[in-house]
Amino acid sequence: MSLDRDLAKSYNLVGDKIFELNSLSQKSIESSVNLFTPGSLKKKTPQPIDVEVYTLVSGLPFSKNLILPLSKLKNELNKILKDLTCYWVRPENLAIEYCVFKWPNDPWKKKWLSEIKSFFNFKEYHSFDLIISGIQLHTDGCIIAKGYDGGFVRNIRLDATSNLEFIPNKQSNWAHIPLGRILEPISGQVFERLKKNITKLSNLNIGKEKITNAKLIYETRWYMEKKKVLYTKNFKI
Repeated sequence: MSLDRDLAKSYNLVGDKIFELNSLSQKSIESSVNLFTPGSLKKKTPQPIDVEVYTLVSGLPFSKNLILPLSKLKNELNKILKDLTCYWVRPENLAIEYCVFKWPNDPWKKKWLSEIKSFFNFKEYHSFDLIISGIQLHTDGCIIAKGYDGGFVRNIRLDATSNLEFIPNKQSNWAHIPLGRILEPISGQVFERLKKNITKLSNLNIGKEKITNAKLIYETRWYMEKKKVLYTKNFKI
């Protein structure tokens, strides 16, 4: 499917940049580090910062058929990273994101919540298969699982961003699952082993998930550590 070929190119454009580096420096991972409380990082038990975000996602949770192979891959990467400070998204909090209605520093009006619900109430979306194929590491230390949606995630995103005027311009172009972040610099043999492993995992067939609904979430701590489900949109089976 051409949409997924375009998506693969977009993933690779970002994911391949890690292979141009000889290390992950403190400067390069700064944006990742800033997502966690300083005290928790000192203790090497990273806790995401509190935020106020409204977003539409699927997952929360995915089935064990997807969670288990993702957990296995996380453990494989941890064998290389060992004692380095990393954050891994809790299995029950893994999700794909359609769109964000409010980022942490954006204004918010209560009426927008009812507008979002009303908008989706009148929509009919079909369920779809999300294919997870490959892991990639970004130059800021972010680790993701590459998702391929046949255009379904991106079409819903486009529908919302085209019709709800208050949606921020900043949106993902992908259908990925954020897995975690490396929060300490890496160099030398450890970094080379990590890159070699990421190369091996970059096109691995990980699993498939039938997506049957999307959830409107009020998130008050990054990576869904604190959240409230405000609305569920069921898809046509």
